[in-house]
Amino acid sequence: MVSHSEVVPLSIEKVWAQLIHKIDHPESFVPGVSNVRILEKNNEFVMRSMDLTSPDGLKISMLEKITFSPYLVRFLIVDHPKFNGFVDNIAEKLSENETKLTYEINWTDKITGKVINDEMLPKKAVLKSVEFILGKFV
Repeated sequence: MVSHSEVVPLSIEKVWAQLIHKIDHPESFVPGVSNVRILEKNNEFVMRSMDLTSPDGLKISMLEKITFSPYLVRFLIVDHPKFNGFVDNIAEKLSENETKLTYEINWTDKITGKVINDEMLPKKAVLKSVEFILGKFV
């Protein structure tokens, strides 16, 4: 597991609303996302498929089961060509106008079983999310 946290100068309610927005609109938060399809949505989970294009042009499709309850969104990989696991997006209230945003990546390589420990993955993801979230309120 690798994780990264940043303090966002906004209330937890504003950050949480954007994490919920991310479920339907991941392209605002994750580079290379396209063809997002919500396959099922209810009060307990969302099934979502989407395509991802890596910086080197490799395109893959993935399926996720997303669960959410204040203040945790979990993106569980159901089908991915390379990885198993999940990503947690966690919001923690620090004060009325500050929220700690943490992304934890819990992935393993499907073939080798090796745990993915690239610390830049959650850092880049959190920084991109903070940039998007702040852009909505500045």
